[in-house]
Amino acid sequence: MAKKIGFIGVGTMGKPMALNLLKAGYAVTAYDVNPQPLKELKEKGATIGESIAEVASQTEVIITMLPNSADVETVILGDGGVIGAVKSGSIVVDMSTIDPSTSKKVAAALSEKGITMLDAPVSGGQWGAEQATLAIMVGGDEGAFKECSDIFNTMGKNITYCGANGSGEIVKIVNNLLAAVNFVTTAEALALGVKAGVKMEVLFNAINNSSGQNWAMQNYCPNKAFKGDFEPGFSVALHHKDVGLYMNLAKDEGAPVFVGSLIHQIYSQYMAAGLGGKDTTVGVKVVEDLLGVQLRLS
Repeated sequence: MAKKIGFIGVGTMGKPMALNLLKAGYAVTAYDVNPQPLKELKEKGATIGESIAEVASQTEVIITMLPNSADVETVILGDGGVIGAVKSGSIVVDMSTIDPSTSKKVAAALSEKGITMLDAPVSGGQWGAEQATLAIMVGGDEGAFKECSDIFNTMGKNITYCGANGSGEIVKIVNNLLAAVNFVTTAEALALGVKAGVKMEVLFNAINNSSGQNWAMQNYCPNKAFKGDFEPGFSVALHHKDVGLYMNLAKDEGAPVFVGSLIHQIYSQYMAAGLGGKDTTVGVKVVEDLLGVQLRLS
């Protein structure tokens, strides 16, 4: 019999992920501080928990999908949190993108209570969450990973076991730095090509069949920025947070990160310009305005 799933944090990403679990026949009990997404989940068959503790006490796999490290600590380890109510033998799966050090700390605290935790951050954005095509990077006990494999496969297509607790977060943070680099450089390079007189369609098709192709250009930007849509999606604020996690990791490891530092400054500039609530592809709009061009596909 399928495990009962608790889902705490059903926002932009969490709600479609929970909906996919419901579609697959899982019993889902959801909780969020925002009542709006809970209404849709209830209509689709979810049970709505009155508190974090209630969700944890009534389910066997508790998934958290939260904005940052502090939120994860509060929800799992804080007063009225998961740790005080979770049943013995349950598995906590944190799918947030947070500091690996925080993930390891939370996992250790749960382990003292006999509870297994997996860190399982995701990549693919809102569209991937809706289409159940997310890439999921998992750290923690391999047996627990295998036990939750059907759950992961309901929400994503590319599931990777990365190693011990915190490993999933490390892989995700490195991935998101590379994604940010691709978003920034794609915007800058294409804008220069269009400014210099080459049609956008020609650049797009030629580069996607050459060495300059990347996931952002091939998959994400055509669905967002290249249609003139800069509403999230995956917000600048969240991507800025993720690049900041990369910088934290580099500091912890004593590693010089020259490109990462530049990308962090660029995303900090987006934030300072009031673009935090826009899609992470908003760099396209920034360079469009600077150069007086448009990067659009018909």
